[in-house]
Amino acid sequence: MTVVVESYTHQTGEHCASTALRNLLAHQGTALSEAMVFGLSSGLGFYYIQNDTMSPTRMFHGRSISLESDFGRNTGVPLVDREEPDDERAWQAVRERIDRDLPVMVSTDTFYLGYHKTTSHFPGHRCVVVGYDDASQSVLIADRKFDEYQRCSFDELRRARNSPDYPMSCNNQYGDLAGEMKLGRPFDEAIRAALRRTALAMLEPEGDLPAGIPAMRRLAKGLADWSAIEDWSWAARFGYQVVIKRGAGGSFFRSLYADFLREAAPLAPELAQAAPAPEMDAIAARWRDLAALLKQQSERDDCDPSLFAGAGRIAGELADAEERFFSDVLRAC
Repeated sequence: MTVVVESYTHQTGEHCASTALRNLLAHQGTALSEAMVFGLSSGLGFYYIQNDTMSPTRMFHGRSISLESDFGRNTGVPLVDREEPDDERAWQAVRERIDRDLPVMVSTDTFYLGYHKTTSHFPGHRCVVVGYDDASQSVLIADRKFDEYQRCSFDELRRARNSPDYPMSCNNQYGDLAGEMKLGRPFDEAIRAALRRTALAMLEPEGDLPAGIPAMRRLAKGLADWSAIEDWSWAARFGYQVVIKRGAGGSFFRSLYADFLREAAPLAPELAQAAPAPEMDAIAARWRDLAALLKQQSERDDCDPSLFAGAGRIAGELADAEERFFSDVLRAC
């Protein structure tokens, strides 16, 4: 027998986590746009990884790694992102919630989910488990870009949630909801908290992972050296993809964040001047320029060092622009 959260309504979206959160909120009667959810989650960010054991060996990303937990912190929604080292306990936690008619947001590596039909790893992809079937040993998943529920095996989901053969694991992360998905603080306060958290994360990043503006400057300085690495073509292709594709909304999440700023302006008018959406639109356009150079590089048979150097110069300009933008935001908050 298949057990399904019958009342859940799935809508597609731009980004996996903000789509999942928006749909989970709507499931409990709170209607917000995906852009508003992304902004309230302090979703915009930056980090840069250099690791010769991974593929590609150089990669960067444009969203916060703590988006899901920060949504709860900023809004007062009782949602906590948890990790569970034991695979069996992790599955039982999901199963028990489905039995209680609760959809569950989980973190996955799309490489292991057969319906994605991909040959590259992409850990951290969020989707929502909405059902399971013991007879077929399979689960039903509501996933960002698919109109219909997708089915995968118990084993596929286990590997996707806690891969044993890839250096970066999702550690069985899942969204644990302690109550109703209702905002626990006034809207303007949540917006202010979210803007401040994003600004601090970009300007004064914490943790071991190179992040924020310092990591952007590291990328800007190091991009010219990508021409010397063995996987220069794949690194360039992946860089293009994470700006334009892979749930980034076509502009490295910056257009999605600009839409949040436009929607938030009348709700927190004193912040609108410090965080103008048109300025973020311009930043988004410049990220598209950087991606175009990386795409051009990836389609070549031989490496053109000038393309990586040009991308590095644009990355430096973007680091300056985003530093100015979030410095203004932090002063206003």
